[in-house]
Amino acid sequence: MNNIPEFPQQIDLSIEHNAEFMGAVSAQGIRSAEFSIYYLTSWYYNRPARISRIGERLLLDVEGKHGDKIYLGPFGAGPIKPAVEKLLAHLQPDQNGEKVLHFLPGRLAEEVRKAIEPVRVEEHPDFFDYLYLRNELADLSGGKFQKRRNQLNKIQRTHNPQIVMLQEGDHEQIFKCLDKWYERFGDDDPFLEMERQSIHRALPNLWRLGGIGIRIRLEDEMCGLSWALPITDEVWLVPVEKAARDIPGMYQFVNWALANNLPESAKILNREADLGIEGLRIAKQRYNPCDFEKKYTLWFK
Repeated sequence: MNNIPEFPQQIDLSIEHNAEFMGAVSAQGIRSAEFSIYYLTSWYYNRPARISRIGERLLLDVEGKHGDKIYLGPFGAGPIKPAVEKLLAHLQPDQNGEKVLHFLPGRLAEEVRKAIEPVRVEEHPDFFDYLYLRNELADLSGGKFQKRRNQLNKIQRTHNPQIVMLQEGDHEQIFKCLDKWYERFGDDDPFLEMERQSIHRALPNLWRLGGIGIRIRLEDEMCGLSWALPITDEVWLVPVEKAARDIPGMYQFVNWALANNLPESAKILNREADLGIEGLRIAKQRYNPCDFEKKYTLWFK
């Protein structure tokens, strides 16, 4: 951690920090999408995240929607109480005179609460990440996946889709395919435009971060695209899944194809939160999550 300054000094987070960053995330048992360098260096309003350390623990400074600072952490293997005390001493109180730690993933929130008791705790169900067993999504065996297997078998019989692995030199071609998807299936949702910008920033670094991706081809047309990359050795994030919406079952096929092309070391897939969107929630629940990465906000006097 010699190249990461002691808080409150900080530097921009970059993929060069990935090994140390993943080590701290793994030590804390974090499985959250927000703690992926892929997102932290690509999904932002005006600036990427900044990183510092408090002793052996890492701390992130991310930009809020209105340009405010949101600190994520401190996380890692070192003593937590002095790290939290130092961070709280630096924070400005809110209008109620309380200091706030935002969106702490479950195990980190639990450890912070054991060290220093907060005055209030709030769960954020709309931002709980859905976690799935990769081998279940790859096999689709058992009664709970009967409908998914039927969809998969039908699209294989009807279309004979081909699975092609993404290569690092393909990213310009992938951008073109994604742009076509946004033009055809996108709408005026600003979320989609932010996603599009994030992908253009992040895709060139996918392979440097250990990511793996696939595309689905029907004859000469690309009809599906997805990739994943490790948050820890066992937990992988799926940040992108696109498919032709006018081909029934194509999303299910993309999901299955990616799960079958990830390494055996990828035990759990984080397929992100539903953001309170009912249709998205139903779709995610249909794949039988094995767990959730819960998020909490803690208030302190």
